[in-house]
Amino acid sequence: MSSRTIYALTAGQKPVVIPNHFYMRPDIKESLCTQFFFWCILDEKEGPILVDQSFTQRCLDEMKIPYQVKEGPLELLDRINVRPEDVRHVILSHLHWDHYAGDEFYPNARYHVHQKELEYVTGPLMRFTTYAQHYNFKAIEHLLHLHFSGRVHLVHDEREEICEGITCLRTGGHTPGLMSVAVETEGGTKIICSDVVPRYRNISEMTPCGIHYDVTEALQALETVSRMTRSADDILPGHDPAITERHPQVAPGVYRII
Repeated sequence: MSSRTIYALTAGQKPVVIPNHFYMRPDIKESLCTQFFFWCILDEKEGPILVDQSFTQRCLDEMKIPYQVKEGPLELLDRINVRPEDVRHVILSHLHWDHYAGDEFYPNARYHVHQKELEYVTGPLMRFTTYAQHYNFKAIEHLLHLHFSGRVHLVHDEREEICEGITCLRTGGHTPGLMSVAVETEGGTKIICSDVVPRYRNISEMTPCGIHYDVTEALQALETVSRMTRSADDILPGHDPAITERHPQVAPGVYRII
């Protein structure tokens, strides 16, 4: 196994309504914030591997989302000496706007997305605002351009190793093609969960994310992640500000996981 380091990079946080993160939990009363993360795995053989791509102010303005980006993904990556042209792999957990906004940052990267996710966002359900509101149209258009250019690898199976020790797991539920990423490290296997586990509390209380395509599949995904990990230390939630408290900050907006 090659040596690798995992970093969580964050574009900041904003208040979130409880039903977004916890399905059918009216008992949860406290105010919550959602933290916007993307992830960089520095691998001695493969170089920088990104899990998700974050977003820019352009995306937010287009979607009329009231949030101001202080620092974009390139500025955050620069703080760990990652240049855009050095990125060879971008694994997209799913295609919601806060995970993939379609900006062409990484000219040499191959993009990995589950086939079910691409079929979903180009399929008939996108005529409903309930589903379509979570996607940036220009981002999907850009992904299709990458696909037509041969730069997209479609993950077909329930699990697929992208590089040695880095495996995509279709966990679904939140979206049909949602993937978590299992990363083998010297400290054991860490799972970048994305929105199958928005917060540590989702898995400790077996409560799925409130935004989902299939709630049964979302619950089963929580069980899958729980079975694959030894403790909460191996779980990296998609939106929990607690990440910034559990792990050391190495630069503004950048936290070293391992």
